[in-house]
Amino acid sequence: MSRSQRVTLSTAGLLAALVALTLAGCDSAANTSGDSPALVVYGSGGPATGASFRAPPDSGVTWGGAGSLTIKLYALYISASTDCSSPVLVQDLGAAGVDRDFMTNPVLFEGTPASGTYQCLMLKMSDVLRMTPSSTFGGCVLGTEYSGDIYRDGESDWVDVNLASVTGHGTDEVGVDDRVTIFMTRDTAAAVARGISSNQLVQLQSSLIVPGQSTFHMDASNAVATDGVHCGIEKPVVSFQ
Repeated sequence: MSRSQRVTLSTAGLLAALVALTLAGCDSAANTSGDSPALVVYGSGGPATGASFRAPPDSGVTWGGAGSLTIKLYALYISASTDCSSPVLVQDLGAAGVDRDFMTNPVLFEGTPASGTYQCLMLKMSDVLRMTPSSTFGGCVLGTEYSGDIYRDGESDWVDVNLASVTGHGTDEVGVDDRVTIFMTRDTAAAVARGISSNQLVQLQSSLIVPGQSTFHMDASNAVATDGVHCGIEKPVVSFQ
């Protein structure tokens, strides 16, 4: 049975990945069948087309794959505006949220938003992420679940889809489920000007087209890091296709 372990390697690395890596290829193939839902978003723990990962030469750190990569999801919003204003709810997964393991290629969200071109996506999710390594190596043990909090005590710059302030709680030792929003937009400067923190923004390279399908990839092939003692999730390559 899996047991929860604290992440003592910097989970800020994961946050950096979310806000610094480029989401690419978001244009969706049109759904010509007329069937609903109009929009389906899948999750994947495998690399997307064109995605690559090269482990950084950090002394004493070994990198490996994840057997599971789980995020609790709450809602998905989209906006036609680059500043992410007038958000449209695609799907609300409820107050308790739903755990999605990206390694099982799940359906993350589906809904029937109006046809059109959307330049901003807003992912409401827990800031506590969980993973199990795909093998035993260094300080990582196969079958053991490790967790990390990416928005913590002392942080208060993030906002929700309506620009209400969100205060961070928790530490690596004791994670607290803060419901945070990651904004993915074609124009991050427009979103910052509207009052969204640059620390929760990701540059979107192409717009989302509805109707259609898209896949949110978190490449877990080298997303686990160990210093020989501790084990944590670090720097998955993120893309949206």
